[in-house]
Amino acid sequence: MSESESIKANIAFHEKMFFAAIAVLVTVVGWVASNYTVIGVFHLASALFSIIFSGAYVIYQYRRIKQLIEELKDA
Repeated sequence: MSESESIKANIAFHEKMFFAAIAVLVTVVGWVASNYTVIGVFHLASALFSIIFSGAYVIYQYRRIKQLIEELKDA
């Protein structure tokens, strides 16, 4: 496997992780929006914690994909 093929495979993997993280983020935000009045403090805090970290993971994946695309341009 050449270097460019390896980079393309990494980009494909990180794209899948990016979209999965977005799906988790949207799902948790939707769940919190519909249930925030009836859930307990622990569940609300857990959901907000999940929202923060899945948002950070989305940003990380986006930056990683951009970095891999730049590496592909240089290769």
